[in-house]
Amino acid sequence: MNNSIFSVLQRIGRAFMLPIALLPIAGLFLGVGASFTNDAMINAYHLSGVIGKGTFIYGILNVIKSAGDVIFDNLPIIFAIGVSIGMAKSEKAAAALAGAVSFFVMHSSISAMLTAFGTKAMDGA
Repeated sequence: MNNSIFSVLQRIGRAFMLPIALLPIAGLFLGVGASFTNDAMINAYHLSGVIGKGTFIYGILNVIKSAGDVIFDNLPIIFAIGVSIGMAKSEKAAAALAGAVSFFVMHSSISAMLTAFGTKAMDGA
């Protein structure tokens, strides 16, 4: 029994590692892009001629920032798909699709409940 619990926990841990592996590079992209496109930083170091708005480097840094931002903006769906793939023993594509559909149904259902019942739906009343 101890072995089966450990094996299930090990599978869950591996499943969570799949989406978590994206976070370091997304954080670097977002951090570098956001810090070097920040107006306060550009003005403080008098870099408006080099990386100010309208320059080529500013455009590249803005793309890098957007690439990191999209990962963090879509983290719930990435986790839904990644954990589904990680937990599936076979038919990983079907599991990924099921994870995405489940996320969309959950998101839509919660939105409809909040629209219909307000915050009372979240309080359990």
